[in-house]
Amino acid sequence: MASILDKYGIKEVADVVFYELDSKGAPSAPVLYLDTLKVSTIEQSAEVVDATGGKGNVKLISWDTNKEVTATFEDALFSVKSLAIMFGGQVTDNEGNQEVLKTVNAKNLVKEDTFWKITLSNYTMYLEPSKGTYFKYNGAEVEPVAYTSSIANTDFDFMTFDILDCTNDKAARGDANAKLASGLEIKIDASTFGGTYYITGDTFARNYQSGKDEFLQFIIPKGKVSAEDLSLTMEADGDPATFSMNINVLRTDDGTMFKLVKYTLNENSGTSADLNKGVASVLTSYDKAEVENQGYASNASKATGSKPSSEAGN
Repeated sequence: MASILDKYGIKEVADVVFYELDSKGAPSAPVLYLDTLKVSTIEQSAEVVDATGGKGNVKLISWDTNKEVTATFEDALFSVKSLAIMFGGQVTDNEGNQEVLKTVNAKNLVKEDTFWKITLSNYTMYLEPSKGTYFKYNGAEVEPVAYTSSIANTDFDFMTFDILDCTNDKAARGDANAKLASGLEIKIDASTFGGTYYITGDTFARNYQSGKDEFLQFIIPKGKVSAEDLSLTMEADGDPATFSMNINVLRTDDGTMFKLVKYTLNENSGTSADLNKGVASVLTSYDKAEVENQGYASNASKATGSKPSSEAGN
């Protein structure tokens, strides 16, 4: 039983999970797992309106209004999925058909047989000269150079090419399996923005009396990824880049904006229901033929851990 005399301290960052929302607003599949955060912050702000009057025009009554809740997650590392969610982009797996445009200085090219040998970051690739586009700097501007079969790297200053046209071996000419550029592409356009997710964050609260850590979870039932103030920083000096994601917390149908749940797990308990007695929610299985997603249930005994029927056997 909690006491008003219980005191806790928080120092550890949270591990955060994003879940898709189904058509009923319930959490379904996890889409992002962040366990390398540097900072996880929830902030609340509101406006105060006062009725004033009397001698000195003092404050008589105050109203709090326009409550806003925001969350910020600053990650030490990124994934393709986290960048896509941050910038509201669409991820495409281009497998062996990823186009990558490169430009190299002629000094970085070596002629081997009938190929250009190109070295990028200690990676060697080969390109047929006819696949490149050549440019010369005339002191004022860069102008194209007509390709000839005998062109040498003294005839131009820069060559532009697509890595998709390169192979990893001269003998692999024409071999589709020798294509070099496999890639995951994040496409960001003017009409796409960050989505809305069910978000949980798990951390620890240290008990002042015992000095032991206890579980603490925050829950954001409806968090919209903000498109404001996003940056992708690349610089030579200073600390490594971090990746910040800002969340606008929205109100749910019952008025909830976020929850804080401090819980403990019972020791030496033999049932899953007892083990999860303090947990706010557990993911249940669902049958798409009956309901799209039952989301989370408060009774751990209902959670079977089985896959949706459409995924069975996968």
